[in-house]
Amino acid sequence: MSRSALLALACCVSICMPALADQRRQIDVPAGELIAALKALTQQSGVDLVYRSEQLEGLRTQGVSGAFTPQEAVTRLLEGTALTVKTDPSGAMLIALPRSAPTSGSTLSSAPKAASAGAPLSAAATAQSRQTSAQQPAARSGDAKVERQLSTVTSEVNESASPADYPRAGTDIEGALTALGDSFLDAGQYAKAEASYNEALQLAERHAGLESERVLAPLLGLGNTLAASGRHQQAVPRLQRALAIQRSQYGLFDLRQQATLKSLAASLTKLDRIDEAQDLMIYRVRTAEKNFGEGDPKVIPAVCDLGDWFSEVGLAPEARLTFQMALNIAGDKESLNAPIIVEPLRGIARTYMRRASYPENWLRPLSHPRKCGSGPFWCELGRSSNVESRDLSSDGERALQRALRILEADPGASMPTLIETLIQMGDWRQIQKAPSAALPYYQRAWKLIHEAASLSSSAATALDVPVRVYYPTPQIVVDVPAASAKETRSNSVQVEFTVAADGSVRDARIVDHDTREKYAQQIFDAVRAARFRPKFVDGQAVAAPGITYREVFWTDKPRD
Repeated sequence: MSRSALLALACCVSICMPALADQRRQIDVPAGELIAALKALTQQSGVDLVYRSEQLEGLRTQGVSGAFTPQEAVTRLLEGTALTVKTDPSGAMLIALPRSAPTSGSTLSSAPKAASAGAPLSAAATAQSRQTSAQQPAARSGDAKVERQLSTVTSEVNESASPADYPRAGTDIEGALTALGDSFLDAGQYAKAEASYNEALQLAERHAGLESERVLAPLLGLGNTLAASGRHQQAVPRLQRALAIQRSQYGLFDLRQQATLKSLAASLTKLDRIDEAQDLMIYRVRTAEKNFGEGDPKVIPAVCDLGDWFSEVGLAPEARLTFQMALNIAGDKESLNAPIIVEPLRGIARTYMRRASYPENWLRPLSHPRKCGSGPFWCELGRSSNVESRDLSSDGERALQRALRILEADPGASMPTLIETLIQMGDWRQIQKAPSAALPYYQRAWKLIHEAASLSSSAATALDVPVRVYYPTPQIVVDVPAASAKETRSNSVQVEFTVAADGSVRDARIVDHDTREKYAQQIFDAVRAARFRPKFVDGQAVAAPGITYREVFWTDKPRD
């Protein structure tokens, strides 16, 4: 759809929405709980209702039946209560008690009763209906961040009772809902994050237009949530739309698109759209070069991301060459022992660590070189004619040790980076099957984690559960049939085991499979050979029983 068509549609929506309150239609809402009645009215009339559920809990209505405008229907439903309704210019109806009236329930901070936590939210659900469905699990989990965002949403809805306040309040509600989605996403509650972002996105689209800058935050949140939950097919069009808006709003080489490019490339990679993903990752480097200049150290993070991407898709030599380019950039501007080279050094080590888990055919040379870009820092990259070994290289170990020395010598070093590098050094030793050598690095990282004032959730929990660091991927897993989907079938093998305190796999057994015995055995053997970063409790590695791993792969359907 063209930009002009999108704008015309946005204008049409903005103009038509207020008219909903003046249209009579057949309404049939039975007597019962007021909250349920208002949801039914929303579904029948299409009008937006914004309210605080704790003000409505326990209230009942006589229902409404007949030809009414939404305004008239809401007024009928509220008869016998102290609640009032106001309609703002967008057509949304704001239901609230008068400012001086007491609420019928407790406040959010005291965790009032909530509706079913798993209840689905319709596209027309109100901001407050989300608060009801999300509130109970947040209170149970003690997630203070989620509870704060729930409280913010409730506060913004309550403060928007005046129609004159809605232009500001509408933006505030969008922001609060987006922040709530961010909290749910960070907590891994993807269904609630998706619902929060969807509501914020609908508000932004309705009041600001389909290509407005205001839609970016919830749209990106939605795309990232879909990607995090494994729904990459749905994530891609959302992220592509966000990227198009960013380029329209900010220009083709604006740095604000960098995170979107990376997220989109990640989802495209998961869908095996490798060429598209590679183009986006190289474009990120070009964008950094346009903004900072070719050879500027500020380009290094984008170069390292490209190196990580090459490593992820099995192009280890390309990855190492890319990280070496990052080191060359730093060498022109900075000391060779400066913190700026830590990430390229760690990246070089990661290429060897990932390569250890590559399937056999990824270790064979390519018949043709692969072009990855052009310009002063890019060249045709291709694997050498020699087949690389899965064994860890001393080059990678030296690079990782050098990165750790630089961080330890720097009083201002980033604490999360130091923790991550210590853990990476421990993982390196685990892949070498040297758990006694890995343990001191893990224990130092554990001590720093528990001494740090604040860390991201991923860093803070890095040693709380076993993490697989080596897995000799069976060939059957990556040999995806070239036939159409109708001619292939999915297979799975589920293995249960214990991760011992030394990171090895013990007591493994196949608990379920639906494939040929030889394939099940291949996956079972790979699981038994895997190595893990062990779980730590009170600074000590402990065994973790009951770990389950399910491998899914595709094969041709058997012929009749």
